[in-house]
Amino acid sequence: MAQRGPTRPTARIEEAIGFAGTFGVLFLGVTVFCEVTGRPALGWAMTLLVCVFAVVVLDRWRASVLRRHAAATGVVDGIGGAGPAGGRPGSSRTGVDRAAPDRTASASAPASPAAVRTRPVADATHGADG
Repeated sequence: MAQRGPTRPTARIEEAIGFAGTFGVLFLGVTVFCEVTGRPALGWAMTLLVCVFAVVVLDRWRASVLRRHAAATGVVDGIGGAGPAGGRPGSSRTGVDRAAPDRTASASAPASPAAVRTRPVADATHGADG
């Protein structure tokens, strides 16, 4: 039996979003076809509305699961979770600044672990570094 790696906490929700989104695109095509040819399209349009509503609800559920997962483990795993600390580019919750490499080093020399700049983690109560 093959071993499986850990799955993301939102894997099943993302599959459901894809399923509902696929049928949403199909119902959009049928609705447009019915409107263009003069056939009744109200039923198809209502079904399309249900698909759109399902995608919106599943997306909000996925975002809440990502936020809850990030709060519990500190790992931001996907779009819709929590953004970077402080909202600055290159900042992270781990305190390692990945914004831009040091331009003084040679371009061909690999970066050593000592060359990685770190910054103190922001104070949670006041939002200031220190």
